[in-house]
Amino acid sequence: MKISIQGQDYTAVLDAAHPLTIERKLNEPSICQLWLSLPFNSSFVAPTRYQSLKITGDDGTVYFTGYIAASPIPEYSGLGMEGPRYRTAIQAVSDEILLDQLFMPGSKGATTGTVALELNSLVTHSGSTMLSTQGLALTTPVSSGTPEPGSNWSKRAGQVANMARAAYRAISGALTATPVQTIVHPLNETDGSLEFANLSLSTGVQRALANDVTVCGENEPVAYVTEYFLGDAATSQFTLAAEPYFPPTSQVTIIHELFNESGIDKTLWSVVGGSGYLTLGAGGLSMNGGNGIDGQTLITWLDPVEMGGTLLIEATGVTLSPGSTGILAGLFMAMETAASCTAGFQVTTQTGTGVATLQPIVQGTPAGTTFALAPANQYTLHIRIHCPESERSQSIYYSCGDNGVVSAGGATILAPGRIQMEIQQFINGVASTPVTLYDGALANLPGTCMAVPASSINLIGTMRSFSVSNLGSGWVTSTPSGGSAYTRRVGTTAQASECYMDRSGKLVFYTGYIPLAGEQIAVNYRTMGRAVGRALNAGSQTALSQIGWPASATWIGTVTSPPTRSSADCRSAAKVLVEAAASTSALWSGTYKGNKLSFSSDVWPGDALELIASSTNLDAEVVVRTVKVSYRATYPDLVDYEITFANDWADDLAIKTSKTVPANAWLPARIAPTVLANLNRLTVTSLSGSTVTVNTGIAAPSGGGFEVRLRDFAFMPGNDPTLVLRSSQSNFSFSRISPSDRFYIRMYDGAAPPNYSEFSVALFINLPLSA
Repeated sequence: MKISIQGQDYTAVLDAAHPLTIERKLNEPSICQLWLSLPFNSSFVAPTRYQSLKITGDDGTVYFTGYIAASPIPEYSGLGMEGPRYRTAIQAVSDEILLDQLFMPGSKGATTGTVALELNSLVTHSGSTMLSTQGLALTTPVSSGTPEPGSNWSKRAGQVANMARAAYRAISGALTATPVQTIVHPLNETDGSLEFANLSLSTGVQRALANDVTVCGENEPVAYVTEYFLGDAATSQFTLAAEPYFPPTSQVTIIHELFNESGIDKTLWSVVGGSGYLTLGAGGLSMNGGNGIDGQTLITWLDPVEMGGTLLIEATGVTLSPGSTGILAGLFMAMETAASCTAGFQVTTQTGTGVATLQPIVQGTPAGTTFALAPANQYTLHIRIHCPESERSQSIYYSCGDNGVVSAGGATILAPGRIQMEIQQFINGVASTPVTLYDGALANLPGTCMAVPASSINLIGTMRSFSVSNLGSGWVTSTPSGGSAYTRRVGTTAQASECYMDRSGKLVFYTGYIPLAGEQIAVNYRTMGRAVGRALNAGSQTALSQIGWPASATWIGTVTSPPTRSSADCRSAAKVLVEAAASTSALWSGTYKGNKLSFSSDVWPGDALELIASSTNLDAEVVVRTVKVSYRATYPDLVDYEITFANDWADDLAIKTSKTVPANAWLPARIAPTVLANLNRLTVTSLSGSTVTVNTGIAAPSGGGFEVRLRDFAFMPGNDPTLVLRSSQSNFSFSRISPSDRFYIRMYDGAAPPNYSEFSVALFINLPLSA
């Protein structure tokens, strides 16, 4: 065994009183501890903090690389001829320490990517280049979760690897990741590699076998509500019929950048283009031209933004000089060129005058009204985007059952969107009335976009701040008596808004924006419920019933990671968990002690032990969770291993669970229901004092159609007092009943009994009836 500290060989002075130990834990930094006895007046220099440490076997195996994490401690070892003698205790942490000591900015965990992409992103966020990522190639999809506030790099990397049922490793200055159980170490009683006396198996009773699993998740958006009110020129506050869905307060602010540092923060932003085009100055972000080519000079937020719920994109303190061209406050798909701009403000220069004008750009095409910019004035740009879906990509769950690795989830959720874009001019610091430049809709809103404050072809000017916020699920439209519908600006007064929705279920209009008499207000929002899902393992239930046991063995709890934001996520998690919880070796855990001769290669957490003992009919594969490597000065190397192992249900691995059951969980949940698409594209095309006409935005299933009822969660075949009508057509009308109508609409198919959409479209109509 060779011990190198800062490139110098310290093998000869390894103290014999204590073994060298390396403690490895799955998806955590490794810890190495050793003691050195430095000869008196020798050439060996006492090691110091932050020096590198490398432990290499005689056969070239690299057991550890890292850095001395704390100042070495002298320990009295006795009295020698030269006086008191000391041994030096050294503790080192693996290479992750280089990144763990750096500040990691917060992240909202917007999208789903791969293990390689997510770990690469974490390294970029750290701002360090000390760990190479060239060896990262694992393309296993992984859900993005919001990291714990203040967590360091290794904790976030461990979260990513755990969710994908993978193991990351930082060694020799390089970062790698492989699926759990990629390397299998066979231990066989027949060839002597398995010493049964060194094996200790255990099984838990606190978490027993389960073949009926119910998973509870987060609060989720439920019904798609459109609620109508009538203005009277006096009422400024309207009480909603249901509690609207809002994300947790910690997820409201997605981006908040004041551009007030000494330089652009490369742990948050990617800057592309020539030196000096995009810098920070007294006015914030300074735009100093470009190379004249679209998409080659820009500043981009590193994390994709999930296009769900109601988003507000705001760029303040914008100034532009004549001759400017480019895009401001843009949301881009894929390549960040004008053609892939979902929404933004395109700046062009008028031929002849040189005046810079601004116009919305939507899905790569200029749209809406053009606005001429005065060089002496400042401007605030707003983009409000509403999507009826808050979750655009479902989480992915992994576990392992009798037939190997199982996974579920990851579906993309398609949805339309509405966009409102406006500009507000400030003259000598005095704000003018905001001017709406675009108010329209998209048939298909991308699931994620990259946020780009400035994409410069030749932008010359400044931007004081840039932000992206999630305002919840609300969107407000007004239709004056005899006029056309227009979008109301939702948000705070500082965001030049007209109204706001609060978490208690109220819509409030600010002074000066109170609806006029006869003005019809339409409020779109989602109601709130608790995500729940359930799955069965039919094979396990059959096996139990055949031996006379009750067929059902239940487990009810909460999945905390990957995030379970919807009932669809909960069903996916339950489907995966029930495979692991009912497997033959689901609850197996234990320890094994061996040495280097027992294994064909070095053992790391995330490897698997294949335990084969014909004398007791044992044939099982278990996942290594921790490894303690011990070494005393021997030749050749004699390395001892103390290994703990546990399978997925015995100790949470890719899915983190809790026995907590939320008080508002609606139990028992339906078992793996077949659900049809939600009608998130349904629109009310006509509303009068007597009838309602809707367009569902989707064709009816074969043998099915659309059902309208007076109560939610009452959808079923047959006729009863809650049924209003059934229609096989996408466009249909039905009669109003009262001044406070409540209608619920779902799609159904031709099955017997029929399957329905998971959630209803709810129409709450608080308008007078007429003949």
